[in-house]
Amino acid sequence: MKRFLKKLRNRRGVTLVEMTVATGVLALLGLVLHTGLFMAQDSYTTMVAESESRLLLSTVSNLLSDELRYAREVVTDDAGVLQRYTSINHGRNTTLGIGQEGQLEANNRRMLSSGAYGNGAYKIEDLTVVYGTDHVFEVTVKVKSGHTMTKETHFSVRCLNAD
Repeated sequence: MKRFLKKLRNRRGVTLVEMTVATGVLALLGLVLHTGLFMAQDSYTTMVAESESRLLLSTVSNLLSDELRYAREVVTDDAGVLQRYTSINHGRNTTLGIGQEGQLEANNRRMLSSGAYGNGAYKIEDLTVVYGTDHVFEVTVKVKSGHTMTKETHFSVRCLNAD
């Protein structure tokens, strides 16, 4: 203890070399910390984007499954791609599509609120609905996030009200 007090009373201080080394070590520690935090933030952003893309795909899949399951008077083109149908929610001649903002629409009206799309952070990039002779809809949906990550899902829905 006496030695420590003696050192504190010494007015000589630290040398320029000691101060430079201490500053360099602190700068190096700051750089390592900054790099680590940047990598953690990037990893977090990627995980959130993937999770929210999957959530949007799940929500859209459930919505389309419920919508197409009870479709009537289905009209397709020669390749079987859905053109229009009668919906219990949207009426006759319902068409499905993707709006300008990348949101799922039925008869040019949004089917989900903009909050489901992360307020514009996620967009539906592609929607394909094919109706087969076995009265089954084959649906493919692609979602793109602002981070250029694309997720896709494919599912089948049996039409219960087939003509």
